[in-house]
This record gives sequence, structure tokens and C-alpha cells, in this order.
Amino acid sequence: MVDDSDREVDSDLRRRAAWLLLMLAIVAVLLVVVISALVSTHNDGNDSTGPKALDPAATESGGPQQGPSGHHSPHHLHNHPGQSGGPATNTGTTTIPVGTTTCSGADTCVLQGDPGKAIQAINDFRVAHGQPAVPGSVTSQAQTCALNNGSGCTGGWAETLLSDLNGEEAVQKIEQYAHFEDPHLTSIEVGWAYDPDAKLYYFAIVRND
Repeated sequence: MVDDSDREVDSDLRRRAAWLLLMLAIVAVLLVVVISALVSTHNDGNDSTGPKALDPAATESGGPQQGPSGHHSPHHLHNHPGQSGGPATNTGTTTIPVGTTTCSGADTCVLQGDPGKAIQAINDFRVAHGQPAVPGSVTSQAQTCALNNGSGCTGGWAETLLSDLNGEEAVQKIEQYAHFEDPHLTSIEVGWAYDPDAKLYYFAIVRND
């Protein structure tokens, strides 16, 4: 027969066991909370809003900064008729300032103006072949075409390289491609560049029909 003291001892053991289970449950919950917080912090440090390595394409320049150097092919041609979009403010045999004739540094540079007097040479050629002189201008589009040795040119264009600033020689070298005597030619755009390393001049013309 179980007396009252045994019942009290048994009841006390049950209470202690219940408290122990409750404490273990609380500890387990706390561990889960701590682990969850650590995982969340780790993910926050690697989410899409954090810094990333730059895409190499994002650091590339939007336009040409350096021109060609060394040796190049004697001429380039890309005869697609059409407007080039550049201004043509000088007409006929109007004199254009000579501008620059050399680069300030060692890199290839655009020469300002028409130092080789190519517009005059082109119109002299046209007149000699029974065609009227046409408006001519120095444009950034033609200069860029010369600077990049024909790369990235648009419209109807021709490009060549020379050892001297000589518009007449430039006309002779590319006339078979540019067809300066064409009666449909309405205006011309020219540009010069110079490579100090190779000691070469680059000339480009963009023709507008």
C-alpha cells in the first residue's frame, strides 16, 4: 500500500521532469532563433543590393581616344552613297584655315582645319574634268574617319595615308575610289590626322550625293 509520502515524492519528480522538458524546449527554440539570425545576416551580406565586380564592358570608353599607330594599308574604301550627316559650311574653293600640322604628344591626333588643302585640290580636279566646284568642309566625322584609319566611317567615304600634307597627292591616290568627277556629288567633308610615331598623315573624305 502506497502512503502519502510516496505520492508526494512521485508528484515532485513529475514536476521536475516537466520543468526540465520545458527548459530544454526553451533552449532549443533559442538555438533555432540564433541560427536563423546568423543565416539571415550572412545572406544580407551577399544579396543583390551589395557591391559587385564591375562588368568589364561598363568600364570601356564610349568613343575612340587613340588613333592608329605603326604601318597601315595604303587606303580604305567604303562607297555607300548617302548623306553623312556632317555640316558643309564652306563652299566651292573657299579657303579653309590651315589649322594644326602636328600633334602635341606622341599619340596619333586629329589635325584641325585642312592643312593639306584637300578641298581646293578636289575642286581643282572637278573643274579640270568639266564639273563645278562643290561645297567643302572639315567635319568631326571625316576627322574621326582619318584618325581611326577608316574604322567606323559612315556614308560614302575613302581614306588614305601620306608621307606629306599634300591634298593633290591624296586626290590622286583615292580618286579611283571617291570618283571626284561624279556629277551627282553635291558636297564633300574632309579630315586629317597625324601619327608622330610612324610619321604618316591620314586623310579621309566623306562624299555627299
